Amino acid sequence: MTRDNVPAPVQPPVPAPVPQQPAAGAGLTAAIAQGAAQGAARSITARLVDKFLTNPPDWLRALWHALPRPWE
Repeated sequence: MTRDNVPAPVQPPVPAPVPQQPAAGAGLTAAIAQGAAQGAARSITARLVDKFLTNPPDWLRALWHALPRPWE
């Protein structure tokens, strides 16, 4: 046999990676973490709104009164 007649070696196809499924409680853990973060953000926001709307600091009151009113 000559070199021209030798078939090229065939490589086996690379198997596709098997998709990994998340652990049974992974979605629940993520949901709990997201809920905790949202609750903390709401709590902080509520405290800031309470503080600044019931008794705003002088600089905020001055800034508010310095802004032009859109209806004027």
